[in-house]
Amino acid sequence: MNKDEILMKSQMENKGRDLPGIVAGKDAATFAIVFGVVFMLIIAFLCIVAGSKMVYGVVATEFCISFGMNLFIAVKQKKTKYTLMAVSIAIPFAIFTFIAVCEIFKVYP
Repeated sequence: MNKDEILMKSQMENKGRDLPGIVAGKDAATFAIVFGVVFMLIIAFLCIVAGSKMVYGVVATEFCISFGMNLFIAVKQKKTKYTLMAVSIAIPFAIFTFIAVCEIFKVYP
């Protein structure tokens, strides 16, 4: 194989693996999660100050985003640590979703 063939083969193998794009996507996802958590904390603080009930739908939404991202990674990577992370986020997601649905329908177990 000459130099050009090796270069062409390498380009074909790495097609769609734009490292700056991957890093930018990862950074954007991290920022989105942090932004969502900060927003959730602000809403929780305002609920405490106003003396009203917490809006659990906002909390469930934040955990939904985190769960979705971690579930996607767990399915793609097929590694135990990613699966455990997805499960650990699925638990509070399920709890807060249950509470939010109970509040919507005014059913309290």
